Amino acid sequence: MAKSLNGSLAEKPGVLHSFNGTLETAKKALDLNFYIGVTGPVTYKNADKKREIIRQLPLTKLLIETDSPFLSPIPVREKRNEPSYILHIADKIAEIHSKSTAEIAQITTTNAARLFGWGD
Repeated sequence: MAKSLNGSLAEKPGVLHSFNGTLETAKKALDLNFYIGVTGPVTYKNADKKREIIRQLPLTKLLIETDSPFLSPIPVREKRNEPSYILHIADKIAEIHSKSTAEIAQITTTNAARLFGWGD
């Protein structure tokens, strides 16, 4: 991944959508000015490794994604995913980082605004 993203792309922000990689890959992506997209699987009971990676990443580089209609979070995993379920992902990130859900919502909204140039 890092080889394909080196060069001029490193200066432009991007996002690793629905990140499912290693801590090493995440850190390389951060070095290349990428954000890490966190989706429903972070809420799954067997996602301890994923949660540990998220714990080690700076909140200023995380985005919350639904990946609708797929990857519904717990407690709605058996349902078709939709944007309203993003709160469950925010709750889990808040738990991982010992923050409130409101803080996570504010931080990740600011991150999205920075990435997409909202308000520029």
